[in-house]
Amino acid sequence: DFVKGLYEKIIETDIYKEYMASEDHSYEADRELWRKIYKNYIFNNEALDQVLEDQSLYWNDDKEIVDTFVLKTIKRFEEKNGANQELLPEFKDDEDQEYARRLFRRTILNADYYRHLVSENTKNWDLERIAFMDVIIMQTALAEILSFPNIPVSVSLNEYVEIAKLYSTAKSGGFINGTLDGIVNQLKKEGKLNKN
Repeated sequence: DFVKGLYEKIIETDIYKEYMASEDHSYEADRELWRKIYKNYIFNNEALDQVLEDQSLYWNDDKEIVDTFVLKTIKRFEEKNGANQELLPEFKDDEDQEYARRLFRRTILNADYYRHLVSENTKNWDLERIAFMDVIIMQTALAEILSFPNIPVSVSLNEYVEIAKLYSTAKSGGFINGTLDGIVNQLKKEGKLNKN
């Protein structure tokens, strides 16, 4: 129903009517039509946002990035490439890709150890009572702190506190900051963390 309604809305727009009435049947004109349609009717479409949110609560967090990628990709399309248009890269460069891959792997492979550290530093809280998103954020933060010696601890802490503010509860930022700070101090005392 949503797609049908969007189609009906688009074919009634001046953008579409002008395109259909135009004598310009070039690839550039076609590309510009799709760019305008996407920018004006998909990019900031609250009804589409609702449809996507019904599919996944977290989709809206990604939509702005996806929208930007789609618009930039359409703008770069070239007729000579036909159906083999090059998409924008997912990562800035190889180093960026390796960072993401390594962080993800370390977070998953060491999950039990990281959860143990969290549990030790939240003695008044049963790990099962901590918001699941907070646990995931702290696991990822610990993976970064322990696996990337060139990233200062304060940078990691600040970054994950900000992530918590976006993706978890209102009090998560402070809770995560305090818990991670305690873990960092413990690891330094034990000689398991040798960076500032």
